[in-house]
Amino acid sequence: MTPLISESGLAGLAMKLLAEAKERTERLGSDLVQAPDEIRRLYAASSDALMSGSGVRAFTYLLILLLVGSAVEWLYWSYAMAPFNALRATPVLTPRQALRHALRRLLFLGSGLLLFTVAAIGASAAFTWPKGVHELVVAATLLLLVLRAAWMGVSLILAPGRPRLRLVPVESRRARWLAAAAMAIVFLLSLEGFVPELLERVVDARHAAAAVRLAIASLTAALLIAAALLFIRRPVRVAGTAGRAPPRISRSFLAALAIVAIYAIWLLSSTSTALIVAIVVVVVALQMALRDLVHFFWTDMEDTGLLPGIVLSAARFVVVLLGLGACAIALDTPVSELAASEKPLVLLGLRILAVAALVLLANVVWITIKTSIDHRLGQIAPAVHGEPGPGARLLTLLPLLRVTTAVLITILLIMSSLWALGIEITPLLAGAGVVGLALGFGAQALVRDVIAGIFFLAEDAFRIGEYIESGTSIKGTVERITLRTVALRHHNGPLHFVPYGALGTVRNTSRDWVIEKFNIPMPIGIDSEKIRKMIKKVGEEMKADPEIGPLIMESLKGKLYRVDPGVKIFRCKFRTAPGKQFDVRAQALKRIEASLKAMGIGFADGTQTVLMPAGPAA
Repeated sequence: MTPLISESGLAGLAMKLLAEAKERTERLGSDLVQAPDEIRRLYAASSDALMSGSGVRAFTYLLILLLVGSAVEWLYWSYAMAPFNALRATPVLTPRQALRHALRRLLFLGSGLLLFTVAAIGASAAFTWPKGVHELVVAATLLLLVLRAAWMGVSLILAPGRPRLRLVPVESRRARWLAAAAMAIVFLLSLEGFVPELLERVVDARHAAAAVRLAIASLTAALLIAAALLFIRRPVRVAGTAGRAPPRISRSFLAALAIVAIYAIWLLSSTSTALIVAIVVVVVALQMALRDLVHFFWTDMEDTGLLPGIVLSAARFVVVLLGLGACAIALDTPVSELAASEKPLVLLGLRILAVAALVLLANVVWITIKTSIDHRLGQIAPAVHGEPGPGARLLTLLPLLRVTTAVLITILLIMSSLWALGIEITPLLAGAGVVGLALGFGAQALVRDVIAGIFFLAEDAFRIGEYIESGTSIKGTVERITLRTVALRHHNGPLHFVPYGALGTVRNTSRDWVIEKFNIPMPIGIDSEKIRKMIKKVGEEMKADPEIGPLIMESLKGKLYRVDPGVKIFRCKFRTAPGKQFDVRAQALKRIEASLKAMGIGFADGTQTVLMPAGPAA
């Protein structure tokens, strides 16, 4: 057993980290002590260089480069200004239109900025520069490019002064301050990326570069903390003790705490570690804000449909991938070297990243399929007059498809994740086949139910909302369908769960149409043709009725069916929508009764009149 206090134990790791932090702190202190002398030396050397002929010549060349870049960009805008002004005059009414508008403006502005940069840097190759000056000029041009690109992005996203063009849900009164803070942070980060490196490579001022880097990092951290406290105000609820209101932790406080932690890691540890932690924090923050940001573009619509869910899932996936790419860049190690590394922690990290990518990809696929199915289910027309609508088959199959897809994606994700972790899945598949065979023999009823259900659904034997009768005398309305059973609601209320294998012969009384027949007893002496015409007239009146007529597919008709002692039986029939025959029949009997009463005719009372022939006179 490894002792706790050893080079490989937790205590040894902590001691190593403390030693590294102490060494870095001492190095920073030494740099700060020696930096003033280097800065004074650099200032004197820079003053002498600028006052010399080569310095004046270099400054003149720099002005020429800026003029060349500006001239090329001006030439571009002389042709592009008219369509750009027409684009700016285009009315914007919705956030999605604002996004399309911003992309078009980005194309115009980005093209001009790219031409300026290419012209300026390309023209710099035509001059002979003093030693180290060319690098300074290129770095200054790139710094200008970064600042202009940053302002372009800030103006397109926040759109200070133009709320209609804003691409984020930010209040107008805070947009200007947020834009200023963003530009200040970008400026400081740009300086931190260019100035210390130039000091180290061009003039070999390592201590001054470290001091400048520390000053810029400290100022950036302070500005980020101030921005977090000013612009992040929504609280996050934390579960508290039952019976009391849960305490609140401000998001601004959490953001400020994260910035302080990153700054401390950078100060006491390595830059790459601080960058990785910062990337993780940014990815988490973006994941928390993505839902509001994505749905912001559909705030003008009552029914957003399936697109926001798909876009949100894809955006989460892209953000994580970008975060992983940024972490790889922060490590400053080629991907090929990482993949070929034999270190267990590196291999474990790569495999975990592969599993995370698979999970995100599976989530994108699942959200896309689930949202599409839910959206289609929401579009299915409701039943008319209680009859299953035309989308009843989709209403039956789509939930099963959703469950089946979830199971399939989960199985594939588990298998792929095991393979990504380096676990051989071939024995698992073979073992799963043996276990499945054993379960198949031991659960024959379950297998029979599932297979029977597949054939019932494939043959479209019944749908949600239809009334069926099974061979086991169980009947009812289909309420729910699963992979093994069908739930039937009896007309008296009980809910029966019937396995597919026990259904047997299925009688569907809700499909297409129903013919209803009933008998009318009439007196034996009635005129049969007169009664037939009366029934036909009642049927025509019912067909023309705006309430009952749409339910009738074939009008009511009647004819003499049979003659019993003392009574004539008339058989009436009509065709109607399934489930509506009872209402139509009650209406038909009511109208027939009224018509007979108006004709002075009553129904047969069941008595028989026997006429005896007169006998011979006594």
